[in-house]
Amino acid sequence: MGVIGNIIYWPISKKEKVEKYQLNIRDHEWKAIYKYLISQSNFLDIGCGAGYAMMRAKNELNCSVTGIDPNPGNHGVGRYVKKLVEKVEIKKGIAENLPYENNSFYNVYSSHVLEHVNNEKKALEEINRVLKMDGIAVIGMPTSTMAILNLISQILFTTHIKVYEFIRSMFKPTSFRNFLKIFSINSHSYPRAKSIWYDINHYRISKWKKLIETELIIQETIKPVFYPYPDYPQFFKLHKNLFFSSSVFFICKKKN
Repeated sequence: MGVIGNIIYWPISKKEKVEKYQLNIRDHEWKAIYKYLISQSNFLDIGCGAGYAMMRAKNELNCSVTGIDPNPGNHGVGRYVKKLVEKVEIKKGIAENLPYENNSFYNVYSSHVLEHVNNEKKALEEINRVLKMDGIAVIGMPTSTMAILNLISQILFTTHIKVYEFIRSMFKPTSFRNFLKIFSINSHSYPRAKSIWYDINHYRISKWKKLIETELIIQETIKPVFYPYPDYPQFFKLHKNLFFSSSVFFICKKKN
């Protein structure tokens, strides 16, 4: 990349560093919710990625684990840290069409998935369908706080990169597109949503709560931890905060 490139692109964290930040986040979130799960039973992780939560449920709760994901192993904690995640079987599939019978699982877990699915209501219907009557569903999503931190991070750490790329392309067909990129902030829910402003509005805890209550009964609302957006340099440390949380988890029971 060269000296100039290294200077310009320094805020873009390497995959291993992002993984380290994400691992810390997932550890804190898991510690906040695992006590609500039913041990020595079965555990379904929807959107399980590389299987990190499955590993925790297997080792700490003695659960038989099942995972499903559109791209098994290609995202989430465990991709770049060797031996972090034990080998677990993950089925390819989507949250809106779970290949399991009604009332199959005591634990249904979905962390940072609902904001990426194409049909949130259908995904929640499927969670309710496969959950046993006496089971527990744990559903976690980012909050508007995280969206705002993402906005700040992108402004602080990527604006100069966008200006640089525009200048480099001034006499190329992509020039105008690169100019517009200077003023755009990407959505965490991309490609479902294009703009960060969607995230700030849609990720409100009250909005998530209203959506989930259409299909499940919420018993507890957990606001585990306040953390910066993991893809960029961390301008404050992850910590428990009385007023803000970057994610929210709902502990739910089956509705019918």
